[in-house]
Amino acid sequence: MENAKKTINLFLKNKFNSVNELKAELYKAGVAAMEEGWTFMDASFQLGGKARDDGMDGEEVEQTLRRAFSAEKRTSERTEEAPAATAQNAAPSAENASQAASTPQTVAMPIINPLSASMISMEQMLAMGLDTQSLELLQNFKIDPEALSIPWPAADWRKDLAKLLEATFDPDETIAFKVSNTPDSTEELVSNIIGQDDSIKKIMKSLDSPEGALLCINATKGGDDASDESWRYRYVVVDNPKMSLAKQLAYYKALNLPCAALVNTGANSVQAWIKIFANDEEEYNERVDFLFKTLDSQGFKVDQSNSNPHMMVRMPGVLRGGKQQYLIGLEQGAKNFKEWREWVEYSLDGKPLIELASDTEEAPKKDQTIVENMLRAGEFFLFTAPPKSGKSLALMDLGLSICYGEDWFGNPTSSSDVLFINFELTKSVFLNRLYLLGAKRNLNASTPKFGFLNLRGTALSPIETAQLIAKRIQGAKKLENHDYRVVVIDPISAVLHNPKSTRLNGAPHQILMQMIDTIIALTGCAVVSSCNLDEYPYLESRADSVIKLLPVEGSLNLYQINGNFREFPKTLARECSWIYPRFLV
Repeated sequence: MENAKKTINLFLKNKFNSVNELKAELYKAGVAAMEEGWTFMDASFQLGGKARDDGMDGEEVEQTLRRAFSAEKRTSERTEEAPAATAQNAAPSAENASQAASTPQTVAMPIINPLSASMISMEQMLAMGLDTQSLELLQNFKIDPEALSIPWPAADWRKDLAKLLEATFDPDETIAFKVSNTPDSTEELVSNIIGQDDSIKKIMKSLDSPEGALLCINATKGGDDASDESWRYRYVVVDNPKMSLAKQLAYYKALNLPCAALVNTGANSVQAWIKIFANDEEEYNERVDFLFKTLDSQGFKVDQSNSNPHMMVRMPGVLRGGKQQYLIGLEQGAKNFKEWREWVEYSLDGKPLIELASDTEEAPKKDQTIVENMLRAGEFFLFTAPPKSGKSLALMDLGLSICYGEDWFGNPTSSSDVLFINFELTKSVFLNRLYLLGAKRNLNASTPKFGFLNLRGTALSPIETAQLIAKRIQGAKKLENHDYRVVVIDPISAVLHNPKSTRLNGAPHQILMQMIDTIIALTGCAVVSSCNLDEYPYLESRADSVIKLLPVEGSLNLYQINGNFREFPKTLARECSWIYPRFLV
């Protein structure tokens, strides 16, 4: 490691006699940087910046560093692509991998596109450290995974200040800037900075410092034609350094913020320049207050000090402790504050947005099958039978079957975690029944895949019940590594037997269906429940899958099974026997 550090330092300090020598030493420094644990971006910034300043072509710098990092890159590519290659039964050739490793990437200033319909996967979002609230927000607005990537700086990133000023200020306005941790700022006409062309690189280098450089978010002087002081109240900055960079950028996109610019601070934040364009201080304060309250309601906390129209923010185009402060993008989100405010009113209500059939080019994969030919994830399954015929035991039997991936009523199941909501039995009776079933089936009832929630005697409304179930499932996934895909509610009628429910207005069957739909919407789980024959015809009509057990006349413990399914063919009537504690086909 000591030799690696020495190689890097010598490269940064030395002057080289020819481009070929510079190229060779850059390669050595790149390999040393990789050994030191540098990212490719860090090497491109510091080593590549030095090589470009010494006369090496930018594309050649990129290719040289990529060769230096190619061993690491190929290893990471194999790790990431192995699952996909296995699934497709095909692997990329060594020649293709080599070409991919040596091909330079062109970095352009990104402008936001309309939100993509391809929904980011839960795994990708969890890997970014996104919490439950941001997950729900991003899934609702279907943010493309690519939108969450922090783009690299442009090759001419030293010109980012000029690009920013040209896009956000008038040429005859005056801006203020300074090196961080210095008391005095410098004022300069925007036109003077924009007109510097290539010489701006040296100016920006002079502002490099351990703490970076700052720029006032609004002009300090208006232009010659300014008839009022609206130039003072054009922008406000928002950021949240406590969030990851990807999460901040995801929020800006999901909330459709009217961003004039996005700037990487060179530390742990992405600063968004929000277009306020107020006529005076009063309108500015009112709009900023609405903006901050909206962000706060969505879980994005903004420091109130950011509301100052004279706030100093990060200046792009300089180094901050060796890290670049650079421009991520211009003109993203809503066109102006008025348009964004209307968008908030009509779209930011936590409800799904209108989608178009043309958003997807082909039909998506169907949800996971839980019970073959009976039930998928995200569906409602209703089991109906006569009173006191063993419905609760049948649901326990189903839950245990799914935990182990065993057949139920002759149908294969997919192994999954099951959450059983017990409204009827004491904990002791419930567990004794579960263990009895396990013993009869030679299955260990003491499995961590079978979770249960005792709500007998709990005074919750149906919607509060749904929210509690969703909260417990989300907590179990985040804290306990349990991914419940099936929720069993036994019995469904017990939800209505408490003071909070009895005071509700509306038909009982509609209230129950609203609870079921809420659980499915919040968790994506399949919901399974039971009721007596013809007890809730409305639930039967709304259920995706219905199994009905009808007693066979003249036989005490013999039943006929009938199945109606929305997504599967109907089952032919067949018989089963009740032999305590199970139904046997």
